[in-house]
Amino acid sequence: MNALQSVIMGAVQGVTEFLPISSSAHLIVIPWFFNIDDGNINKLAYDVMLHFGTLLAIFVIYGKKFVTVIVEGFIDLRKGAFRDALLLKIIIATIPAGVAGLLGKDFIEHSLRAPFVAAFMLAFVSILMITAERVHVSRSIISYPVAIAIGIAQALALVPGTSRSGITITIGLLLGLRRSEAVDFSFLLAIPIILGTSIYEMKHLDVHAGGMDIYFYGAISAFVFGILSLKFLIAYLKKHSLDLFAYYRIGIAILILLYSF
Repeated sequence: MNALQSVIMGAVQGVTEFLPISSSAHLIVIPWFFNIDDGNINKLAYDVMLHFGTLLAIFVIYGKKFVTVIVEGFIDLRKGAFRDALLLKIIIATIPAGVAGLLGKDFIEHSLRAPFVAAFMLAFVSILMITAERVHVSRSIISYPVAIAIGIAQALALVPGTSRSGITITIGLLLGLRRSEAVDFSFLLAIPIILGTSIYEMKHLDVHAGGMDIYFYGAISAFVFGILSLKFLIAYLKKHSLDLFAYYRIGIAILILLYSF
C-alpha cells in the first residue's frame, strides 16, 4: 500500500462508516477495484488508525451533544429519573454489540466474511430501509425497549454488508422515531462502540511494517471524509428518504455477486 492508496482507503472508511451503505462491503470491492495490496502494513494497526480517524470525526459533529447527554444523564440518575436518562439508554443499548463483538468476533471473521453474506445483507437491509420509509406508525419516544431494539440492531451490524448506521436508523424509523431522533440516537450510540473498539484494538498498534506516514494518511483521510459524509447525511435526511441509499446498496450487492463469480 502506498500513500495515495492509504488516502483512498481512509476516505472509504470515513464515508462508509457513517453513510448507510456498509463499510465492510465496500472494503471488499474497493481494494479489488483499485488493486490495493496491504501486505506491507500491519492491517490490524491500520484498522485502529482508521477507526481513530472516524472517532474524531463523530466527536466533531456529535461531541458537544454527547457531553450534554452525559451531564444531563448524571443529573437524571441523581434525581432518580431513570426513565428520562438518555445516557442510561445509550449504555444499555451498547451492551448487545459489545457482547457480540467480544464473543462472536472470531466466528464473524472466519465464517461470515464471504461475498454472498455481504450481498445478502446489503439487499436485506435495503428492503428494510424502503419498508421503513413507507410504514407510517404513531410517533414514539426513545423508550428502553426501543433503545434495546436499536442496540440489538447495532449488534447485527457486525455481519458484513449490514451497515451500522443503516440498520440502526432503519429500526428506529420502524419503531416510530422521527427521522432526526433516529439519526441522532444512531450516532450517539456509535461513539461508545467506536471508542471501545479502538481501545480494545490498541494492542495491535505495532507499525513496524511500512512507514508511519501510511497510517497517518489513512487516519487523516478517514477523519476528513468522515466529517463530510456525516454532515451530508444529516442534511440529506432532513429533506429526503433512505431510498437512494437502499437502491445504491442493491447495486453494490449485485456488483459483489458478479465479482465473486
